[in-house]
Amino acid sequence: MNPRHFSRALGRMVALGAVATLLNGCGILSWFHSTPSPKTPPPLAKGMDKVSFSTEWQARLYGIWQVNPYQGTLIAHGKGQIVVADASGRLVSLTDGGHQMWTRSLDGRTARGPTLANGVVYTGTDTGKVYAFTAKDGHPLWAIQLSSEVLTPVVAAGDHLLVQTVDGHLWALDPNNGKVQWTFSMNQPTLILRAVATPTVHDGVVYAGFADGTVVALSLGSGAELWRAQVALPHGSNALARMVDVAASPVVAGGQVITAAYQGNLAAYALQGGTQNWSIPMSVYQTPVLEDGHLLVADADGRISSVDPASGNVLWRNDRLSGHYLTGFGLCGGSLLTTDNAGYLYVIDPQTGHRIGQTRLSDSGIQSTPVCLGSGQILALSDAGTLYRIHLAKR
Repeated sequence: MNPRHFSRALGRMVALGAVATLLNGCGILSWFHSTPSPKTPPPLAKGMDKVSFSTEWQARLYGIWQVNPYQGTLIAHGKGQIVVADASGRLVSLTDGGHQMWTRSLDGRTARGPTLANGVVYTGTDTGKVYAFTAKDGHPLWAIQLSSEVLTPVVAAGDHLLVQTVDGHLWALDPNNGKVQWTFSMNQPTLILRAVATPTVHDGVVYAGFADGTVVALSLGSGAELWRAQVALPHGSNALARMVDVAASPVVAGGQVITAAYQGNLAAYALQGGTQNWSIPMSVYQTPVLEDGHLLVADADGRISSVDPASGNVLWRNDRLSGHYLTGFGLCGGSLLTTDNAGYLYVIDPQTGHRIGQTRLSDSGIQSTPVCLGSGQILALSDAGTLYRIHLAKR
């Protein structure tokens, strides 16, 4: 793009972001842009079509569902219940068979989805509220107002609930009444992805990422800082180039925590002390997954890699989906599943990186990471508001 045109486009974007910021009452500019145009994937290699797909049921959920850059609705599932929340602030509970149980309206919108834990549904909104409802019938238990928009799902960790807000705060709340137990904060850049890593808890330590490219380790009980590390350093001549948000959740593996930053690095740090073990340049916003000792990672351009978590060496790389906007990334039954904004579901062999199955679930994008129910069953949600239960079978 011509530099003068880019400068003008950047100026318009910042102006629009400033308006949105003022409307939200927050001092941070959020980065929005349209997703890349949907792409038709290349056909599978000859002899590699090894997975069949069948739709068990599909349920049309009326509301606002959208493929939002770097954020997709999370689907909560447990004990025969499915809970989702749409972008208009509507919380919906369904049975395992796709039949509606109850709905609730929230004060504000939520695009990140609910959490189902210990018979309670928790969710946060863009107005900064966190809610708790009984899972059985949606009876309201409590609500608390935080300082700004809630960006992560609520993480239930023992006697604590963890959630991050757009102003750089990490909150620990009491599950019984929502009262604040402790807070931790980091300075936010002026322009952010509006997506942060969901905190990861391991052995009484919280690992959390922030929009300035930092990962921190905190005591779960007190919020005291144990160590911090810089996953990526901002650089470049403009605010867009300097965005290094840690948008992927930290992954704990083999005595280390692995984390990644957008326009930054994939890096591993010792659990004790935070010494960096290795780092490789990679722009990541989807959370990596572990399978049979391999770390599977999708970069921001749609390339998928397998990385040795002990050394950081790349074992294989699949670039056949390069240029696709991947909207979901997860495991089910020993297979890697990923989705895109063209409505496709892909199945990839985690040992070789080869695509072994693909199907188009929807004419609109799939805007959630597939939820594995076991026995080859998964849930996926389209941005048209259709929830699918799909059965995958090896041929």
